[in-house]
Amino acid sequence: KKEKKEKKDKKEKKTPKRSSSPSSSGDETKSSKKAKTSAAPADVDDASSVRVRITGLTKTANAATLSTFLSLAKDDVVVGLWGTSGRGPKPPGGHAFVDVSAKDAKALIKKFDGASVDGETIKVMVDDGSAAEAEAARTPKAPASASRPPLFGGGASLTNAAQSPVNTAPNAPMFNGSTPGEVRADDWACGACGCSNFARRTSCFRCAAPKSAVTSAGPKTAVNTAAARAPAQGSIQEGYEVFLKYLPHSASEEEVTNYFADCGAIVGQARLLRDQLSGQSKGAGFVTFVNEQGRMEALKRDGSRFGGRNVSVTVAKKSTFGVRATEQAYGTHTPAMLAETIAGLVAPDRSGVYVDGTFGRGGHSRGILAALSPEGRLHAFDMDPEAIKEGRELEKQDARFTIHHAPFGQMSQVLKPLGIEPSGVFLDLGISSPQFDDATRGFRPEQDGPLDLRFDVERGMPASEYLRSVSRDELRRVIHEYGETTDPSAARRITDAIVIAREAGMLPSTTKDFAALVARAKGKEYQMMHPAKLTFQALRIALNQEFDEMRRGMFGAFEIMPEHGRLGILTWKHSECAIVVDFYRDYEVVRDDFPLWQWAQSAYGEKCSKKLERKWGMHMDDAQRPSESETRANSRSRSATLHILRKRHAVRISDLERFAYKIKGWGKIAEPAPPPAVTFKYDI
Repeated sequence: KKEKKEKKDKKEKKTPKRSSSPSSSGDETKSSKKAKTSAAPADVDDASSVRVRITGLTKTANAATLSTFLSLAKDDVVVGLWGTSGRGPKPPGGHAFVDVSAKDAKALIKKFDGASVDGETIKVMVDDGSAAEAEAARTPKAPASASRPPLFGGGASLTNAAQSPVNTAPNAPMFNGSTPGEVRADDWACGACGCSNFARRTSCFRCAAPKSAVTSAGPKTAVNTAAARAPAQGSIQEGYEVFLKYLPHSASEEEVTNYFADCGAIVGQARLLRDQLSGQSKGAGFVTFVNEQGRMEALKRDGSRFGGRNVSVTVAKKSTFGVRATEQAYGTHTPAMLAETIAGLVAPDRSGVYVDGTFGRGGHSRGILAALSPEGRLHAFDMDPEAIKEGRELEKQDARFTIHHAPFGQMSQVLKPLGIEPSGVFLDLGISSPQFDDATRGFRPEQDGPLDLRFDVERGMPASEYLRSVSRDELRRVIHEYGETTDPSAARRITDAIVIAREAGMLPSTTKDFAALVARAKGKEYQMMHPAKLTFQALRIALNQEFDEMRRGMFGAFEIMPEHGRLGILTWKHSECAIVVDFYRDYEVVRDDFPLWQWAQSAYGEKCSKKLERKWGMHMDDAQRPSESETRANSRSRSATLHILRKRHAVRISDLERFAYKIKGWGKIAEPAPPPAVTFKYDI
């Protein structure tokens, strides 16, 4: 642009001027442009209210800093970024609006037009709603009543759209459900569905129709596709939701709520999806209405203008699990299925002693303590030093609570010497949200940090060191058994890529670089997740001995619980569920309707009674899944399954099978395998 301007200036110097007074003509042009954009209209009374627009703001601009700079009240300034390109705002960048008197507008323009904010020059002008003067020749001016656009335009209902002033000039774009002042003169409307679109778009954002299908006739009723295809979703208890897209990244919950407030009663505030690190809106969110009528009114605003953008409003859909996305604060943990855990474990004996084998950040522990009587006690275990710090604070707050820095697989060695027989033990398997969100722990392939993957960073070896020493066959087994369980080819190719990189001295030691290596080796991922996710999961399970620890924990709980003691296990993956079932099968007690038991009783009643002795065994309740209301409030809970096993003194099915198989000559039933040996070194 600079080179073009220099060439143009040189050309103008060589070319003789036709005008007799070029300097005066140029001055008139410059002064007219300045008057057109910066000065308040002369015919406006000084006491009347006008809107002042400030452009050229940076992405960090906000109402607080700008109001201080302009010496105005914070509530008088509204800031919004209009249009983005790449990672930053497209010139002229962010816009802000201020409603002041005409006299104050002149003062603001005189004082701040051309001033510098955050290193950028801002432009201060009166906003009269005619953004593109160059289009005046083919676009008639809007009526006086519509000359000043609303701050966040759009939103007129379809019934009111016909009453709104409409531009009927030939070839003029049509804007359904909007007044002329709410759009730019060069925006266009789709001839197929009637939605308004930005001038830069070549196809409709709603129906993908080409720009050539612009309406050229008179007013047309928009086809409300969102309302037409809305499924029967929502209830009086949960409300009726709409899903919003294409919101400005600077939009706040309050602004979105106010925008839809006249559609109907809203449950709480709008919920925006935000980036966990920056806190900035992702341009999408939800609004929940009390009744179906409010939602239907909101759907009529599909394609209307909000903060300079055409917002998409559709019925909030349910995913495969019957839930929608939720917003969880960075570094926090919401306990899954807490109510079901309390009902199954604590409610039968609120004065008993309980164990939370996976303290994490104390979500379940605090819930259990709240349900216990003053006589109740709770012991918790964890390997993570950060969790232990949190547990020490809880010990100071509640004398009924004790934290132990040890794996839950060692609960028997810790609690037996203390003479403790817990009424219930709870194990929440896997990784906690704070661990998962912390980039320094290396659990997420999307984040960049050290390739560690340990629950306890003070013990064992990090993943980066493990990968430098593990054999190819062992690494392939780990990735296949703990991660890529359904794709052995992917496990083999990922292993080969790691070994080749190791031999070349180019093995990555950070999460992002290692994830990129795995992704290149695996290729396309058919599931909606990062291609390296299952490899990270496999390495994490191996390094922390998660499955072995799980077996040690279940056996330890079974050993120290009294009769009718309850073991609650919260699993998140099919592989964890399989381990729970395998453990349960070894200690499952007979049921009255069990066919083999009925046959043995009828054919060998007396012999059966003598040979089969009663032992400690387990009975399992029906597995429970999170309720729909919980998955709506905490979408991370959608994969959870709660298993509750109860200790009983009865005949085990495995012993019955040994007795019957010997009679039938059907072979032998193996004895239950002992728990794996403990390799983590803790002072207990």
